[in-house]
Amino acid sequence: MKISKISLAIVILICAIGIAAATDLPDIKVAEGYKDLGDGSYTNEAEHIEMEIMTEKDLEDLNEVFKNDSAVKFTTTPGKLNSTFNFTDGVNEMVGVNEVVKIDNKSYVIEFWKDSHDNVTLDKLFDSLEEFNKLNNLEPINPSNLND
Repeated sequence: MKISKISLAIVILICAIGIAAATDLPDIKVAEGYKDLGDGSYTNEAEHIEMEIMTEKDLEDLNEVFKNDSAVKFTTTPGKLNSTFNFTDGVNEMVGVNEVVKIDNKSYVIEFWKDSHDNVTLDKLFDSLEEFNKLNNLEPINPSNLND
């Protein structure tokens, strides 16, 4: 009897921790065809596009996503939309586009990417990013404004 009460308490505690962790991400809308993988990760298998929503908890410093780092073969350049960026990650063999947005006064990095071997263009990734922004009424902000 005592063991079952302890087990039940542990299960409730684990569930409570899971619920608290899930509250870090805002409620967002994704385009049709994206599957929620949890923790801010989504995939569109038909289009071969992945999406990530990252917080400071995930990255410690959101600005790092927008800095070149030759040691890990990571390059970033301004994108075709205002305050968006193209990136290439040579270590993980991926390319993508990203931006910073504010939701409920918190900063998030939104990233759409693909495996560098997939036949998906950067234009398709930008179209996906634009659609996401329209669905959620978001505007990218300049990453230099992160500390404001």
